[in-house]
Amino acid sequence: MTDTNSAAISLHYDDLAELFVKMGSSLTPAYLHGSLTGVVASGKRMNIDDWLDWALDLIAPTVEVEEVHVTILKGLYLKTIAELQDEGMVFTLMIAGDDGPISDRLLLLSEWAGSFLGGFGATGVVKEMSDLPATLQEILEDLSEIAQVDAEQDIDFDGAEEDFLAIAEHVRLSAITVFLEYNEPPKQSDSEDTVH
Repeated sequence: MTDTNSAAISLHYDDLAELFVKMGSSLTPAYLHGSLTGVVASGKRMNIDDWLDWALDLIAPTVEVEEVHVTILKGLYLKTIAELQDEGMVFTLMIAGDDGPISDRLLLLSEWAGSFLGGFGATGVVKEMSDLPATLQEILEDLSEIAQVDAEQDIDFDGAEEDFLAIAEHVRLSAITVFLEYNEPPKQSDSEDTVH
């Protein structure tokens, strides 16, 4: 399968979680996706081999890595970049769907936010928070607070679903905002510039 085709693979949280378990890993897709998004949002790119090495280092599989594993991980990388670059703001967070307990989803959202910050920070693009525009400082501070959420103590179940959805949307838009700050928009081809 080519890299282009691997981007078309349908990637869902539960499918990746099951794959990671089969690979002998306790890593969550939320953690891997958050880390990847943080790196990509910083404007840094890995070639596909570096991405695979990095992802497999985090996953730490206890079984032999198969071609299907590689194809799925390539697909995750390409899908994440494509969604972040999409002008329709279709980027989605790789967290469990809304059929799970709110406390579990909140923990995954917290983990996603923390790993985003870790991936973003690991690139070295920001030396000091004071060097950032105020909007980005606020975004990173918000993500830091979300990363510290303790679902057992911080959740009020009255209106919890609406609150969770609002926080998740804030995290999603924050990731897109950071991406737009550090990444050039994709170049339009000559055919896209031509008006008929």
